[in-house]
Amino acid sequence: MTKEKYNIRFAKKEDVADIVKLVRTSFDENYLIPSIYRGRGIEKFLLHELDNPFSPYRYFVLCDDNEIAGYAEYKIFESSSLAFLNIISVNNKYKNKGIGRKLFDFTKVFFLEEGFKAIQLDVYETNTIALNWYSGFGFKQVSAVSFSKILLEQNADEKQSKVYIQNYPQYKELHKTLGFYFLDLTLKNENIRIGVIEQDLIVRGNYTQALKEHLAHFSETLAFENVYFLGTDCQPEECEFIDKVIRMELNMKL
Repeated sequence: MTKEKYNIRFAKKEDVADIVKLVRTSFDENYLIPSIYRGRGIEKFLLHELDNPFSPYRYFVLCDDNEIAGYAEYKIFESSSLAFLNIISVNNKYKNKGIGRKLFDFTKVFFLEEGFKAIQLDVYETNTIALNWYSGFGFKQVSAVSFSKILLEQNADEKQSKVYIQNYPQYKELHKTLGFYFLDLTLKNENIRIGVIEQDLIVRGNYTQALKEHLAHFSETLAFENVYFLGTDCQPEECEFIDKVIRMELNMKL
């Protein structure tokens, strides 16, 4: 009988550089556009979370001797008994060897034993291999949103820019360090949080009329390169469709 050579464990600090390299090389670049894993300071972020005794994240690695063959990151939402699978990725060298299944099966049992009742994840509609793979585990689609690039006006009118950034000092410091953070904006009667990854804005949820009126000048003034949207209410004349993001859920039982 062949001895099982793989070991699954929680990630350690010394794994972080290899984890980031694995994630960045195992996904299509478009799939990482809204991911903090393309931020220049993602290694620092992971190191801090591994130090955090109250972290909501759980990081797992599957190792072949000293080489990381697979990686999974979850965020837990204990109040809803939910574990959200942010990322599961396999080293290109180990693909098509059942690594992803071994890792997922292990983490599923882990969360079941911790009392969680469901796992959710997001997957791109064009990633048919992943969609079929998750479906094979029993995941079902529960919702979907479009992922688009917002088409902004050129040379937007400055007089429309009644925008106030509530957390600019914090944003500047953390964006400089991590390459990602968020901006808390107040415009008209709305409070809006927008993600930032490197020089791109990531708008999630609602693309409101107030945001449409102010976003072009705001983005141009702060020299952002692209603005992306994850949601359902961006019209074809306003957005260039990239992909659809499918939310899937697996209900678990012991």
